[in-house]
Amino acid sequence: MRLLVTGGAGFIGANFVQQTVRERPDVTVTVLDALTYAGDRASLAPCAQDVDLVVGDVADVDLVDSLVAGCDAVVHLAAESHNDNSLADPRPFLRTNVEGTFTLLEAVRRHGRRFHHVSTDEVYGDLPLEGSTR
Repeated sequence: MRLLVTGGAGFIGANFVQQTVRERPDVTVTVLDALTYAGDRASLAPCAQDVDLVVGDVADVDLVDSLVAGCDAVVHLAAESHNDNSLADPRPFLRTNVEGTFTLLEAVRRHGRRFHHVSTDEVYGDLPLEGSTR
């Protein structure tokens, strides 16, 4: 199986990639990551020799199309997740979270690939942890 993992150099993504490489030697992993504030090439150091890292944007139609064409499934973890920052500048959030996800979905549809989208609990905002709601 050939797996494309977007956001694979972030905390959750890198742990997913490392575990996949360790436990599934039959899986070839390609990581697409922009290496912005949340992604770090060093996160993939333990499995760097077993992973193809592509530095790029999930909203890049041509790049995403070529990567999806070469895989069997996509695990989509790439996201702008510090939602408070979107109040000052929503553009990166729209580009990655909306346009990037749409770009991936269109490529997956065109090529007939499987798609697994992983989100974050940040979409719920801050929840009170006091009293009976805890």
